[in-house]
Amino acid sequence: MTKTVFSVDSSASVYDVVREMLNRDIGCIVVLSKGEVVGVVTKGDVLRETIMKKADPTRESAGEIMSRPVVKIGDDASVEEATSLMSKYSVSKLPVVDDGGRLVGIVTSTDLLRKSGRRKIAEDQI
Repeated sequence: MTKTVFSVDSSASVYDVVREMLNRDIGCIVVLSKGEVVGVVTKGDVLRETIMKKADPTRESAGEIMSRPVVKIGDDASVEEATSLMSKYSVSKLPVVDDGGRLVGIVTSTDLLRKSGRRKIAEDQI
């Protein structure tokens, strides 16, 4: 998992979400409400729910456009469990939470590809 995960409150404007995504060169932001993970905003969500609907990004909130329900995974889960969840729910981002439900990271399909790619390269060298 990537431990540096960025989040916004569900009331944050889409404009602020996009600014954070561009400034940090990331493809998604986890959405929180009262400290609990409630959704994820991706580039696709912004395009589909704001741009294509010609909505005002300064008036729309992250909570209005986020992908939900969010599929989360525990911080003790295996790579296989993450892959299985992504496949089952057709998602490419999994917020990682601890036993108390607190956001501690994120696993993306890119993370899994990098992990499996390193393993494959190592196997090829043997």
